[in-house]
Amino acid sequence: MRRAIPQITVLAGLAALSLLAAAPAAAQVFDERFDDWPVDLRIRGVVVVASDLDDTGVLKEAVGPAPGKRRVSVLVDGAANETLEKDYEAVFGGNDDGDDAKRRTTVVRTSEKLGEQLAHSVERADVICWHAPPMLTVMRQADLRSAREALVKHIDAGRIAIAVGANARALGAGYVVANVEQPRVADGLGLLPDCVIATNYDDAADRGRLLAGLALRPRSVGIGIEKNTAIVLAGRLIRVVGSGTATFVLMANEREPLRVQKIAAPKSPRQAPEEFLVDLTEWRRDAIDRTLEPFPPERPGKPFVENGALVIVGGGGMPRGLMWRFVELAGGKEKAKLVYVPCAEEDEVGERHGTVGEWKRMGVAHTAFVHTKDRRRANEDDAFLAPLKEATGLWFGGGRQWNLSDSYYGTTAHRLMKDVLRRGGVIGGSSAGASIQARYLARGTPIGNTRIMAPGYERGGLGFLDGVAIDQHFSQRGRQRDMTELVTRYPQLLGIGLDEATAIVVQKSTAEVVGNGQVFFYDRRQPVYPDRPDYVALPEGGRYELVERKVIAYEQNATADVPRATEP
Repeated sequence: MRRAIPQITVLAGLAALSLLAAAPAAAQVFDERFDDWPVDLRIRGVVVVASDLDDTGVLKEAVGPAPGKRRVSVLVDGAANETLEKDYEAVFGGNDDGDDAKRRTTVVRTSEKLGEQLAHSVERADVICWHAPPMLTVMRQADLRSAREALVKHIDAGRIAIAVGANARALGAGYVVANVEQPRVADGLGLLPDCVIATNYDDAADRGRLLAGLALRPRSVGIGIEKNTAIVLAGRLIRVVGSGTATFVLMANEREPLRVQKIAAPKSPRQAPEEFLVDLTEWRRDAIDRTLEPFPPERPGKPFVENGALVIVGGGGMPRGLMWRFVELAGGKEKAKLVYVPCAEEDEVGERHGTVGEWKRMGVAHTAFVHTKDRRRANEDDAFLAPLKEATGLWFGGGRQWNLSDSYYGTTAHRLMKDVLRRGGVIGGSSAGASIQARYLARGTPIGNTRIMAPGYERGGLGFLDGVAIDQHFSQRGRQRDMTELVTRYPQLLGIGLDEATAIVVQKSTAEVVGNGQVFFYDRRQPVYPDRPDYVALPEGGRYELVERKVIAYEQNATADVPRATEP
């Protein structure tokens, strides 16, 4: 029995309107740019950047428990005292006693040949800790650059690099040179990509200097690290250890205000991750986004599919018979060439996928899958791209939609995906695979899934359907207020919320509802009343005209009159 729908404000017997003739013939446009997304999305090891530390024991928390045979090389400035050397031996010796621990922790006093010493240490150590001198001279900066290749190799092998002291800022892409009349940003080692770093940071005194550096490097993220504090970058996530805070800053522009976030070490296991973690890729994307044309534009493209069809599922199960319909739209089980695109964070996903297995059981003759976390591969690898060149149907899997943005946005693979529609094929997906089909990406934040708007990832949709924002698991996770917030912020977008086991099939500009739940349409061109819902909700059989933003069919107990494939 279908549940009652008191929210709907249209008559059940509303006649279908013939609006397709008036719809604009907007073809699939590939205008997303490869350079608008970072290429190196994460590091493979761990980088620790620490301001001056009264207690080097902070680094124990930064590097975690010591494996049994981890080799550590500590490079300290020649002026450092013996107490400092013993402190480092205690930090990195772990809980081991005796000479064995000391043999695995080597303390070397640096000289003017710092680069050579650093490169030598990289060859034989699992952890490199560089205790930076009070002032980094021009000679030492140049010397350190000579070891960059070795340090990058060290991190790529999954190892740990640490820098402590005022000039640990050199581990970023750049740092602001102090005590000069005109602000200047010197090049760093880039172990924290696209970051301008300030150590021993005092927000009240130093923010202006950090902003001056960002003005010179507008596609960069500013990071200020207080004294007795360190940031730890592992993969793409940054956390804080020590007693202070780290301040993250992005420059304001004519449309976006200054973005500032402070994080500290977590004080409670129940804290929300947004309070103590920063996703560096999200911030780097936001920095880039602030240098581009406004998004979403005031007048977005029309939600119109000139050729082919879209199948957009709200997660939580598949409406009965819908996958058969997808196969038919792709050419039928004999002729269809189907490609599955997993939404996975892992580099490798294996050869077996449930969706591909389902297609084979259905008798589909040609199936494949593509997956990569390497944007260069998605842009240049002919063997990887080959299945997309002939595909008549694509299916995007569930997961976290930012993974699909990271892998494919602006790549050759992305262009070939849009070509599937140009050829009259079909693109489908569920959950994350639903949201990614819009040009605007809803709920794209990599940290948690509670924010429907995520600076840096809003531009991340693959854009098969323009002018809309798509959310999923809608009623089941109580996301109605989230969509209200989004369309209030961006009234030019049509909001679409899909219940679980519910889908829309989009052909031209008509969205047909299929499944057990409802699909919610949010149109801010219509007035909002305090005593009424701000959406229209349609059950199976409902049809919505996306360009005109009108219900064109609503029959509560009817089956849609569009022909669909039947199971053999």
